[in-house]
Amino acid sequence: MEIAKDLAGFSPAEADDLRKAIGKKIHELMASLKEKFIAGCKANGVSPQVARQLWEDMEKAKDYSFNKSHAACYALIAYRTAWLKAHYPCQYMAALISSVMNTKDRVPVYVNACDEMGIEVLPPDANYSQPDFAVVEGKIRFGLNAVKGVGESAARAIVSAREQGGPFTSVWDFVERIDPGCVNKRVLEALVKCGAFDSTGASRKGVLELLDQVVSWGQKQAADRLAGQGSIFDLAADGPGQPTRHHAEIANGEFEKPELLRLEKEVLGLYVSEHPLHAIRDQLRRKTDCALAELDRRRDGEVVVVGGIVGHVRQLMTKKGDPMAFMRLDDVTGGAEVVVFNSVYAQARELCSSDQILIVKGRIDHKEGESKLLAMELNPFEAVPERREVRLRVDARKAPAGIVSELAALVRDFPGDSPVLLDVETSEGARQLQLGPAYKVQPSGDFFAEAKALLGEAGVVA
Repeated sequence: MEIAKDLAGFSPAEADDLRKAIGKKIHELMASLKEKFIAGCKANGVSPQVARQLWEDMEKAKDYSFNKSHAACYALIAYRTAWLKAHYPCQYMAALISSVMNTKDRVPVYVNACDEMGIEVLPPDANYSQPDFAVVEGKIRFGLNAVKGVGESAARAIVSAREQGGPFTSVWDFVERIDPGCVNKRVLEALVKCGAFDSTGASRKGVLELLDQVVSWGQKQAADRLAGQGSIFDLAADGPGQPTRHHAEIANGEFEKPELLRLEKEVLGLYVSEHPLHAIRDQLRRKTDCALAELDRRRDGEVVVVGGIVGHVRQLMTKKGDPMAFMRLDDVTGGAEVVVFNSVYAQARELCSSDQILIVKGRIDHKEGESKLLAMELNPFEAVPERREVRLRVDARKAPAGIVSELAALVRDFPGDSPVLLDVETSEGARQLQLGPAYKVQPSGDFFAEAKALLGEAGVVA
């Protein structure tokens, strides 16, 4: 603000407008002040070169900057978290995931990061889980509080009962010891669906078939305790402190794996025990240039190629009577809604169905507070060839000095197995170069995003 007032002759109000434009990253307001700043500097005897340099520095600050105290604090936090992640990776990731349990879109991202780090994340279990994500024997156990519909009070009641009376031997034992006011039918159903009673030996399908009986039994036991009554069966015991119970037998039959995974995702928001795309994760990465979890970080209107498995599909008609569809697409990092307008839907209607694995080329849309993908092409996973090489384009006639060094540094930041081909436009025509074996790259979404930022949208060849 002092620079603007002393060198450019800005009034205090105008200087504050400049501060606001920089601090809030308001591009339009910043642009509207440029000519006044340059002219004011000139009127005060500041050379045009110095005035332009000052303005360019402030424009860079507009894109990303904060004061020294913030920088020092961020640096210290970054150092400490990096140290914790390096030396206590399981504990660090468990705490990180627990911190975003209420943010449904971030949990899958960090669970996938655990998988990339070689850390196994186990499903919830009534006999092992804590309210938050916790480390158990070198693995991370899903937190009970992260199960949809369970909640903090129910999670703490379960852990408290387990600590007081030992592990739950069956779902019947569970409802006998838990206050039905904390764990009602809806909570119990969610726990069964995600496998929280698998350690008792009961099948999820069998328990769900008897769910009403199980809930009624728990309510009866709670009512009897409240009334101070006991059961005649409490007089006989199978062993010390273990009364004989006569319950309906839980069937051993289990759901097929796809149904088990579907139920798990329904109540956890992600696949934990096994992701249907896990076996083809590396192939999917080589066929795309962006993970679904990255859409929020990409700029509005950017064209990307993503891949995933189709969840629910909603088909409808436009005001003009044309068919279109909204699809949920999920990959190992997260998910997003894909909008398929009539022009694309007419060509790929048969692909817009649940459980299809698709490669989607589309344009990012950040409007309405949610990142969506407007589909331009839909292709089945099998029909899209894997990217064995990465092709980049540089126009040497327009590129700034040092672009090759920056590109080399970028490639070194993402080491992998894919060779890099470089299409170079020169005044003497086009040439294609292949970078040496020391410059092979991992074609991840982050790499392509940074390559586009460095070389422009046309710098990455599809």
